[in-house]
Amino acid sequence: MPAARRSAAFDPISPDLDLDALVQQTPNFEYVTRISCDMIDTQGLDTFEKLVILHVIIGGKPLVIEGFHKRLDEWTFTSGWLQDNHGKKFEQVRNLSKQSNMTISIGHYLNNLGKLTNQWNRHNYRDRDRQRLYLKDIDCPEVWHDKLREVIPPSIFYLNDSTGDVGGPGSVDEPNPHAPGLRKSRGVARAGDLMSCLPPTMRAENLMCYIGHEGTYTPTHREMCASLGQNLMVETSGTVDLDGKPTKPGSSIWFMTESKDRHLVSEYWLSTLGHDIEIEAHFAQINAWKSAPFKTYIVEQKLGDFILIPPLAPHQVWNRGARTMKVAWNRTTVETLELALDEALPRARMVGRDEQYKNKAMIYFALDRYSGLLKHVEHQKQTASVPHIVQDLKKNPKIRQLQKDFKRLFSLYTRLLLSEALPHNPRDDKKIQYLPFDSNVTCSFCRCNIFNRFLTCPTCVVPLLNGEEDTYDICLECYAMGRSCKCISGYRWVEQFKWQELTDKHERWRQQIITFEGGLSDKSPQPLHMERQYMRKKPLAQVCQEQLKLRPWHDPTKPTPEPKLSKDADESRVNVNGEVTPKKKKKSQVVEKGHLKNHVSNYPEPIWKLGVCKCGRAYSYGNLFRAFDIAPLSVMEDPDWECPHCRRICSCGKCRKIAGMQPYEPTGTVLGYDTRRVADPRSTESLVDFRQSNIEWVKKAGDDLPAGEETRRLSRRFDEAEAAKSQGATLDGDHYVNEGQDTAMTDGHAENGSQATSASPNDIPIDPLLGGPPPTVSASSQPAKHGQAPRDEDALHDHDGENEDPAFRFVAPSAVMLDQRHLGGGFTTDANGIVFQYPDPTDPDPTVPQYAPPQVEQRPQPSDGAENNGRKRKRSDVLQSDLLDPNEANELYHKAQVKRTLNEARRNNRYIIAEAAMSGKSLSVKLKVDQDKLSRIISQPPVENTQPPVRSRSSMLIVQSDYPSPSDKKPVPNPLKRARIEPDNEFSTRKDRRKKAKNSSQSNDPQKPSKYMEISSESENEGGMDIDETHAGKEEPKPRPLPAYLARKNDVGENEIPKELSSEPKQRPSRRKSTLVESAVTSRPSPNIGLPRNGSKGSKESIDEANRIAEANRKAKLRAMQWDQDGGAEEDESEPQTSPEKQPNGVNKRTPASKTSATARLQDGSASAPSKGTAIATPSGGPKSIFSKGKKVRVGAATSTNKPGLSNGQKARRSLGA
Repeated sequence: MPAARRSAAFDPISPDLDLDALVQQTPNFEYVTRISCDMIDTQGLDTFEKLVILHVIIGGKPLVIEGFHKRLDEWTFTSGWLQDNHGKKFEQVRNLSKQSNMTISIGHYLNNLGKLTNQWNRHNYRDRDRQRLYLKDIDCPEVWHDKLREVIPPSIFYLNDSTGDVGGPGSVDEPNPHAPGLRKSRGVARAGDLMSCLPPTMRAENLMCYIGHEGTYTPTHREMCASLGQNLMVETSGTVDLDGKPTKPGSSIWFMTESKDRHLVSEYWLSTLGHDIEIEAHFAQINAWKSAPFKTYIVEQKLGDFILIPPLAPHQVWNRGARTMKVAWNRTTVETLELALDEALPRARMVGRDEQYKNKAMIYFALDRYSGLLKHVEHQKQTASVPHIVQDLKKNPKIRQLQKDFKRLFSLYTRLLLSEALPHNPRDDKKIQYLPFDSNVTCSFCRCNIFNRFLTCPTCVVPLLNGEEDTYDICLECYAMGRSCKCISGYRWVEQFKWQELTDKHERWRQQIITFEGGLSDKSPQPLHMERQYMRKKPLAQVCQEQLKLRPWHDPTKPTPEPKLSKDADESRVNVNGEVTPKKKKKSQVVEKGHLKNHVSNYPEPIWKLGVCKCGRAYSYGNLFRAFDIAPLSVMEDPDWECPHCRRICSCGKCRKIAGMQPYEPTGTVLGYDTRRVADPRSTESLVDFRQSNIEWVKKAGDDLPAGEETRRLSRRFDEAEAAKSQGATLDGDHYVNEGQDTAMTDGHAENGSQATSASPNDIPIDPLLGGPPPTVSASSQPAKHGQAPRDEDALHDHDGENEDPAFRFVAPSAVMLDQRHLGGGFTTDANGIVFQYPDPTDPDPTVPQYAPPQVEQRPQPSDGAENNGRKRKRSDVLQSDLLDPNEANELYHKAQVKRTLNEARRNNRYIIAEAAMSGKSLSVKLKVDQDKLSRIISQPPVENTQPPVRSRSSMLIVQSDYPSPSDKKPVPNPLKRARIEPDNEFSTRKDRRKKAKNSSQSNDPQKPSKYMEISSESENEGGMDIDETHAGKEEPKPRPLPAYLARKNDVGENEIPKELSSEPKQRPSRRKSTLVESAVTSRPSPNIGLPRNGSKGSKESIDEANRIAEANRKAKLRAMQWDQDGGAEEDESEPQTSPEKQPNGVNKRTPASKTSATARLQDGSASAPSKGTAIATPSGGPKSIFSKGKKVRVGAATSTNKPGLSNGQKARRSLGA
């Protein structure tokens, strides 16, 4: 299980932090080098590109370019513009306090930034329950993208496809998108971002915006896939807002490191702070940065500051003020691709982090694009008629640099092919399934992007609801580590490129390199089969092929069989005193077939789970991984692998007693990581349980030292970093085009004395050492003052790994924090002020006791006076009180803390509970209590709580989601009224209806059952109304027959239902109709009708008279409109009967509601049509016009035998009482 060690807690930064005083008082804090954006124009883009390569990529140090706010559009890059144009867009805002997401609109978030900021002060900034809402990773507006492209240097902008000059060597004529004619394109050069080489559908869009307020942060992390980070502050809050109210100025505090210290930083996080950078879940405290054994670079990012982040350099960000708005993106270069394949991807694979940049595919497509550019250059050389053009193409530094990048990419491509090469076997080649490449295949376990070959399980296929299948695909790296589905074996091979196609391109590109290098040489690349012969190890694909044969297949539908116990395992025996004692279990000496004994545990295990040496000893892959830093792939790919015993480094208990044995010490800390939260649920780990920690092996090596002492793990990483910094940062001739002499770079300090300061940017050359001799590298450094550039002469060694010790090439797995359920446990403060958190002892499974946080005063910050003497603080110079306790297992420290906790528990009458919680014991105590006393205790009233009421968490909620949820939409009940209706064959005038009612009342004949319908204001929009029939039989309503006019429409082939009750003949012009409709609409009664023109209030009688006249005019116009639609034809009593058999399945089509329809659905199944001169009875007592403001009634006409020649308009006019 993961190590139960204490981990550093989250400690926010006070709003009143004095950053200048902090940097001046802390020896290992320095401000980042700053230059002005105006110097880019002065020195030129070529010099600026060289500075970025030397300082950021090779040097591995951050760089700040200030002054971009003067070039940004002040109207576009504002919160007001974002709110006006994208305020209604919903995004996922991150609630950092609860570690959850909330759907919220951008406008709602911007409106509440002031409230979220004003809640913080120096007294409550550590409150856990207050909201920290961070709007991060939202898409950048397209307008901002276009504006930034005009301001940012092209070589470092998002998705830059060429760093060449306009009209440079290799340029061609291309259409001008802004004016007619042609224009010159950019010259041939390498791309600033290799992501642009991918097809548009395969690119990862990483141009993002980040909007935060006081108290929001980004935990310590590295840029994804070792890419280069760019971050520009485009807008911040000032001292006052738009309403004139005072606000807090916005800025961001960056804690940054350099690339050369990345291994030291990672080990410090794991062993000292108890967190893993790869998980990106911990924001380190200021005290942790103070006590770190490496240099920390500080940046206060303000408006217009543009930060360049080196690859693999850990950093974290804290936002201050009412509002900060940043735009960030990442770039991939050939240097970052090398780092990604060597370090970033293996680390991301351990924790199951998504690979969104598709690095391996990027290598393939970048080679293909660069190959086309170099062919174009060769074609221009052959067709050029002027000699100087040929010379320019040969000597142009950008083209030469493109050739060098092409060769570096080709070496990476060779590595990819060698790792996927299989022994040639025509029978096996036919079994490989082909799947065309679309860049969307990812590993089901680690979620990395798969370029070509992978394994898929034919058994674990889950059908999806949309008809597709969810297959279980595993990458070759994960399968070699023992990761797979529960089947473990029985996989099939799949490839996304034809192998012959990949090898043909490899040979074609190899010939292209030989051509522009002028022929074969010792440095020329070899053919693929020759490279395969030079390999001393098995390819990764071959290892997986062998493991498929070794590992057994398990049926995932059946449970795993439990290990069988011996028959006498549960037997007991009786000693001479008659006491029953359990019989000791004897370890079986018989090893089953297919099993070998583990050398470390002496327990038999299956052979496929063991690494077997030629000497016959077998080690489990878990022991090799945690105790000896040997990955399973290292054992499987080496045919001559030697076990630790043969290498005389075995650290097991038996071998430690052997003379001459030097037990191996783990070089790093492994806390373990549980990947079940991110991996596919069908996954399992069969070789190594990566949740386990190596802390026990570290303790056996004696490197788990108490507080105040330096661990050998940190010392080893510190020496590695110092050795890397001692190398000069130069442009290697094999990888870079160096015009003139190689020049090393320092951070803003040149021989002429000029230095990079924010106070006088005009005195800074953009590359201070261009033209000067390389400086002398010094191991000491002077703490930087505010605004000054650092003075240490550091450099990063070459990333190719040629000069790197192979012992340190192993990438240790990432660690895991304590279980999430322990985050609410106790806290303790170390001597230097760092707050640590422990698991809660009240948890059902306590592992570490809860310690009361002692009251430790803040130690005074050391000044940079004579005490430090201007030299870099080494770990040996740090006081014992400044150091952290690397683990709580030290006996003295543990006893002191336990004693303190028990004394505190004794004072609170909780001694038994605390002791049981710390020791993991449970005890049931039965007390005999007298019944009378027990009854008195039970009858006593409960003791009132005298503690002050705790503030509810809901009262701390400032911003809530404004996203409309379907569950929140409660239908508003509309008032329904029941209206009595009559069948069409009995429909008559009011006078006839009164006579009929009088006659029926005088006679004793039973009346026919009455029919009612419920009418609401939304009945017409809903497409109909429910009709309630109240009669004796309560029969089910029959389907309504299709109306006559709809039947005629269906007969002529018109499928659309008319929008009006009556359809106007096609030959009739629509001019008069539209005039009548407009007149009818504009003749509605207005509340101003009847009022005197001078504005005085008129009498009630005048207003009623005006409304009555307007209503009469409106009705007259409506009748005229209906008459116009009928063409003025005379009424005809005949109407052809429409048979309901013409309707499919007996279902009637609904007549849609319209302004001219006033019919209601009848569900009584009557086939009679409305009688002549009848009207519809409504709840208000009279006919309602469709243009009135009252409730709209829709009555669907029924088909019946009617008089022939009766038009639709005449029927509608009669139904309206015309």
